[in-house]
Amino acid sequence: MKALVIAIVAFTFPVYAQQAVLLVRHAELQGAAMAEPKHLPLSEAGEARAERLAAMLKDASIGAIYVTDFVRTQKTAEPLARAIGKEPTVLPKGDPKELVARLRANHARETVLLVGHTDTLPGLLGALGHPADIKIEAPDYGNLFVVVPRPEDAPAFMRLRY
Repeated sequence: MKALVIAIVAFTFPVYAQQAVLLVRHAELQGAAMAEPKHLPLSEAGEARAERLAAMLKDASIGAIYVTDFVRTQKTAEPLARAIGKEPTVLPKGDPKELVARLRANHARETVLLVGHTDTLPGLLGALGHPADIKIEAPDYGNLFVVVPRPEDAPAFMRLRY
């Protein structure tokens, strides 16, 4: 599957800003009883998933990593960021169209990883041009969405599992 992701990322059109945008939900959480949701850490399974993500994407020429101001998104991206020497950009949850505009303005011709949440990824996919609504169930942590812009057509889209 690693080779498939690299091949998809490498297939680009120079007319568009991004080569590809990769989107994942944060990995599994440890306990849901803490009072402050922003500070929920990853579980052991979540840490293992974050390591798998890093192993899978370390050779995918990621130019930028974006995470939310929630510990779980930051910890999901941390192994990859460390492996490729990129500091993630931390942003609060916000308007997906603004983030997509920022990606296109600041990361021309780069592959970008976004680590989000069940309530942010569908809006981001829509803002990137995916025509259908995407639903991510609460217990589902293993999606890797790949969006490759194409000139004069809807972007190429893949939903993979990791």
